[in-house]
Amino acid sequence: RAEIVRMLLAEAGVAFEDVTFEKPAGLQVHRDLESFMAVKASAAAQKFFVECRAKGGNSTNNTPMLEIGGHFYTQSTALYRLAARLSGLYPQDSEAAYVVDNVLAHCEDMFPLCYNALFGRGLTKDELANDMAPLHLGNLERLLGLHGGDWFTGSFSVADVRVVDVCVHLFSRSLPGCLVPFPRLTSLVERVVARPKIAAYLASEQYKKTDKFFPL
Repeated sequence: RAEIVRMLLAEAGVAFEDVTFEKPAGLQVHRDLESFMAVKASAAAQKFFVECRAKGGNSTNNTPMLEIGGHFYTQSTALYRLAARLSGLYPQDSEAAYVVDNVLAHCEDMFPLCYNALFGRGLTKDELANDMAPLHLGNLERLLGLHGGDWFTGSFSVADVRVVDVCVHLFSRSLPGCLVPFPRLTSLVERVVARPKIAAYLASEQYKKTDKFFPL
């Protein structure tokens, strides 16, 4: 959930520091359930979460977290909107803002699916590939087409960044080739990742160090 915040900050030209914990040697967070649980249970992770809880104040989850000038901000969708406002990518027009919020809500509905298939939580890879992914990606394809097929609101916004984040970092990594039947989404991904500041971030060593999904 942090990657979209990084992409928005990159688009705004804001330098930022990633603060995380050192993962146990040989383990990848998103390879399988065993690796995920081992990383989460590690001493370094538990210490990190305690520190984040103290800073964020939530008794539950405090990551991802954004620190700006000594103030700590939590809750994923609130962070997306905050970063979008800071970068000028959240519309002021109420109708356009509704479209953005609607698309963000669709992305939140989709977000758990790849995790559920990875962890075996009521969804198989075949069900994800043949049923759920086409259903949700097809819906985004439809919504994108309502505004001419270039941008969800008719101009570049946080909605476009979030959809590209979900497509690139979850679905395309979990199910390589899954975007092929959706030309508008494919084109959207190409346009967003080619934006100079986002492209520079995606080519950076900083990005290479972030956790990635593996094919299911």
